[in-house]
Amino acid sequence: MIYLKWLALVPISFIMAIVGRLLAPILPFFAKNDGYLPDWLSWFQTPDNSLDGDKGHWERWPDTSAWGTYKRRVAWLLRNVCYGFDISVLGQTTLPGDAFVMLGEDKVQDQPFGHGGYWLKRVYRNGKIVCWHFYFIRQWKTWPDKCIRISMGWKLFSYHPEIEELHQLTSYISLHKSFVQRN
Repeated sequence: MIYLKWLALVPISFIMAIVGRLLAPILPFFAKNDGYLPDWLSWFQTPDNSLDGDKGHWERWPDTSAWGTYKRRVAWLLRNVCYGFDISVLGQTTLPGDAFVMLGEDKVQDQPFGHGGYWLKRVYRNGKIVCWHFYFIRQWKTWPDKCIRISMGWKLFSYHPEIEELHQLTSYISLHKSFVQRN
């Protein structure tokens, strides 16, 4: 059963998250000129961004000195620990023609505009579930700018039923995540 598979993979992801955090201060020294790690270190790399991160990360870490670049890259590795491993080793593949079923509200999110609630997305192949993702957001009444955020399964935030995709394992629980409510 796919839920038991996920449960068995979570401890492996957790162990790699510890390894990734321990190696984060060392890995930037292996970065190539373009900011990407060599293939043999791809487990620690985000496939869609170099170690310098995305636009938002650059805004948080704009210093381009050698020390500033090092700090930015370590921060990116700590924020996105072992992404490549959770995708390439623990990821789950969906194929064109798989059936998609969702319960809950698709607009649930913490940012850029918060909307509390939940959804459960499931992908089926030949009547058998092959991938799932549970997502939950609940704004705190006592801290309106914070929320509980839970993400479990394999990331189906932007599932595309017409293409083959590899989905990252997720097992995330935050009791104090930033929540930006739309006015």
